[in-house]
Amino acid sequence: MTLVPGNLLEDFRPKPWPEDFGLRLERLKVLTGLNWKEFAPLLGVSERTMLLWRRGERRPSGANILALTELARIIPGGIDVLCQGDAGALTLWVRDDDTEGDYGE
Repeated sequence: MTLVPGNLLEDFRPKPWPEDFGLRLERLKVLTGLNWKEFAPLLGVSERTMLLWRRGERRPSGANILALTELARIIPGGIDVLCQGDAGALTLWVRDDDTEGDYGE
């Protein structure tokens, strides 16, 4: 018995990494009322890692994205800021290549 039609996953394409992720992160931080020194530990990362994310020099790992999503859920308007109306933005953003060591902490 087949539960999923064969072509359901054939058309799946992960959403590209948002070019404005640093801005989304900044806006989420503003909603919290915290500074970067206070905000970074909530996600389990250093201020340096946050800076690299904001500059687009690194991307959060799956665990970091999960932490961001969980934080955004408890902040009024947080999900809207983080996802910017993207219907599928709560799915994990993935990298285009498999380079290791570029995901943050």
